[in-house]
Amino acid sequence: MDFKGKMALVTGSSGGIGKAVAVALAKEGADVILASRNVPNMQSVVKEIEALGRKAVAIRCDVADDNSVAAMKEPALKAFGGIDILINNAAVGIHGLPEYVSLDDWKYIINTNLMGYIRVLEAFLPHFMERGSGYIVNVSSIQALAYGSDPLNTAYITTKAGILGLTECLSAYLRPKGIVVSCLIPGAVKTGIHQNSHFVGTEEQIKKMQEQAKEIWKLPIFLSPGECAEGLLKGMKKEEYLIVVPAQMIEMVKAQGRDIARLNAWAANPPPPRMPPPRQ
Repeated sequence: MDFKGKMALVTGSSGGIGKAVAVALAKEGADVILASRNVPNMQSVVKEIEALGRKAVAIRCDVADDNSVAAMKEPALKAFGGIDILINNAAVGIHGLPEYVSLDDWKYIINTNLMGYIRVLEAFLPHFMERGSGYIVNVSSIQALAYGSDPLNTAYITTKAGILGLTECLSAYLRPKGIVVSCLIPGAVKTGIHQNSHFVGTEEQIKKMQEQAKEIWKLPIFLSPGECAEGLLKGMKKEEYLIVVPAQMIEMVKAQGRDIARLNAWAANPPPPRMPPPRQ
């Protein structure tokens, strides 16, 4: 994938991974459409991209709302005459043990983290298919691959695992049509998602989780959003199906029986599907 002269749409691009990816794409020569609920932050990103000599526009969009996504579609397509790259990134969090996650909590996180991606795809997939080219990236999480990674993040991980399934199906279907679909699998990245996270449980549990979260964010284990974006673009240039950042996590999940290298090789050149014999 060569980014020079391409037009990209990045959701959740007012900060964190989304902002870093938008700026990284601009540094590689792409023009960028920013989509987020936070317009003031996006305007700051627009200025940063324009300072790099690239074009950028900000469109307010709440991916959790059907009408908001539908209203974003036309101005996004008209901004630069089309879209070559779509980065599905917007996300929120629910933090707490599964028995304290209510149905409303489940609906809230699924509506943004999974249905949000589906809404954006529903809006723009016909555009990609009509052109017969393009690149789509869905952002998941290493927690969706690592076994039993964090019971306090069960709801979040469930949505990220759903994104894996969505990406797998789209990749298999769209690559033969000239559209590459990848899934970014980031590890621990220092973003502001905790600001959009709901803590659930008893008052004592919530207080403890909030205190622990403050301490965890101080640990030196986190990638910067810029490092994550750099790893994503590196994987996109090779058109990898699963783009794992940082790369050393590949060995961690391999020990659990998940061989990322073999899966990427398979996705790049799958054998023809074999239909089961008809029933007698």
